[in-house]
Amino acid sequence: MERRFQAIIRALLLTTAIAGALHAQVPSAQDPAPASGETPTVLRTTVRRVVLDVVVTDPQGSPVRGLTKADFSVTEDGKPQEIIAFDANGFSSGMDYLPPVLPPQPPNTFVNMPATPEKGPLYVLLYDLVNMDSSDQMNSPEDHSAQLIARQQLIKFIQGKPEGTRFAIFVRSDGLHLIQGFTSDKALLLSAIDPHNPKPHIPVVFLMAPNFGRGDRISALDNLHAIATYLDGLPGRKNLIWFSSEFPLSLFAADTDGPNFQEETKTTLELLARDQIAVYPVDARGVPSQDSHAQLATSVHSDTITSPIEAGTGSAVGSGGGSAANSPSQTSSFVQGSSTVMNSYATMDGIARETGGRAFYSDNDVAGALAKATQDGSTYYTLEYAPTNLQYDDKLRNIHVELKRKGYDLAYRRFYYGAESPEASLPTIVDATADSVKPETGQRLVGDTLSANMQHGAPTAHQLVFVVQARRVGVPAQGTPEQMAELATEPAYFKSRRKSAAPKPLPPIPLQRHIFSFNIPKRQFEGEPSLNLELAAAVFDADGRMMNAFVRVATKDLDEKPGEPNPIPFFLVEQELEVPLAATSVRFAVRDITTDRIGAMEISLPLAPESAGP
Repeated sequence: MERRFQAIIRALLLTTAIAGALHAQVPSAQDPAPASGETPTVLRTTVRRVVLDVVVTDPQGSPVRGLTKADFSVTEDGKPQEIIAFDANGFSSGMDYLPPVLPPQPPNTFVNMPATPEKGPLYVLLYDLVNMDSSDQMNSPEDHSAQLIARQQLIKFIQGKPEGTRFAIFVRSDGLHLIQGFTSDKALLLSAIDPHNPKPHIPVVFLMAPNFGRGDRISALDNLHAIATYLDGLPGRKNLIWFSSEFPLSLFAADTDGPNFQEETKTTLELLARDQIAVYPVDARGVPSQDSHAQLATSVHSDTITSPIEAGTGSAVGSGGGSAANSPSQTSSFVQGSSTVMNSYATMDGIARETGGRAFYSDNDVAGALAKATQDGSTYYTLEYAPTNLQYDDKLRNIHVELKRKGYDLAYRRFYYGAESPEASLPTIVDATADSVKPETGQRLVGDTLSANMQHGAPTAHQLVFVVQARRVGVPAQGTPEQMAELATEPAYFKSRRKSAAPKPLPPIPLQRHIFSFNIPKRQFEGEPSLNLELAAAVFDADGRMMNAFVRVATKDLDEKPGEPNPIPFFLVEQELEVPLAATSVRFAVRDITTDRIGAMEISLPLAPESAGP
């Protein structure tokens, strides 16, 4: 009891310090109350908005600053659109978020604030070992394969990456693996690509020889779709840097492709567009020694190559034209008379162009190319418009953006699909209860913000700030049949899809009971009449697979009597969870259902010994 009392006191002191730090950072949620006797009128309407991130660079490739909404014009299928929202992002030299200085934390006490500042959008690095050259095609005096040279360039880039930029690393080897979640820590990123790292790492064999699956466009599309799904629900722009020697993907489905591939292509493109994901292909080969001067029949940057094609005709139409095509733009894989290398470059340009990114190739300074891709995606203008075409026919719509000022290069996504109706994709709006998440279907009735932030490796979220105290209870024990049955169903809280077949009973495994105490500063909810929170925790193994989880709803009436003493500045919620001994991390989240603000963080397991620390 004494130890528990001391833990509460330590949490009280820490949370009080956090509440003070929040005073200047977290605005009050209080809104002006309606006059006495008045009944507020609420008008609700649904308006589709298209969000465009536009990167503007000068002839030297430098970002163009100081543009305003009046400098831009947007057309959809040739028809002018009114820009209803505008923002400039990333042009400030300072950090986007500076975490407050907090006192030292007691053992096994964690706060969802990053240890370092944050800058810019999220970056994903796809390290494609399957499509990486295994023969030495680069001009290097060292006797290494091109894959090892590419890894050296990647290490050089990470060592010099801009401070505050947050990267997650996916590697494609014997499958697609998230080997490092979002972090700005260079040491963690370097450790993730070290094949001698004892943690889950890049298999050495994939650095030495040709790999199975090279050139397979179906698996390449599957990987792109998986990463887009992982990023789905995370706010803001995301830049996907695809680091490879070959890019076997055209962002369209030919008439000869089966219906499954056509549908997968369309779904992937919709995900990329909806989640503001720009793709930056970076060629790891540098300047290849073969076929480097072969002529391409049409310029790599020609609109003829990358413009949409009319369905069933194969004839090209100009970008932003009035003809509504049913497939995205055709890339260079069908250009006649081009070399293999130049065809690859044109394919890279097509992928980048249609998603709002930029391709980098034919440069032996591969680390510099990765740095340019990072810089290019960090400064951009965000435009929003409500389409004048209200026919939700699910057909492809072409977007064209122009600047009044000439001589600049614009990168933005060029199309989207008109869904059946804006209401069709809206979540059902209900008051959250313990049944808001249905384990049998894995579907959430109240948005999907929590699901996105509860993925292994997702970035730290700090719209809401909270403290978690974690402690072990008792000693490990083999799971009972009841516990194993619960273990088999809990992860469905966060799965987007689940097989309809009933899961097989899990064999008993050793479990360690944990208690997680959520301490949530009260000041963040000033002005709200009641508290309506979702609290979640999920444990993962070394491969990022969820092993157990819970979602709970906490409610409280916040209407306190005037003058009533309220000495404790935080809400305390405790929850037990059986944690498999093989778990290597646990992720926490707190979501305010009323405002959709969320906080989330991930910590490593096992916990430190209880006697450790001051």
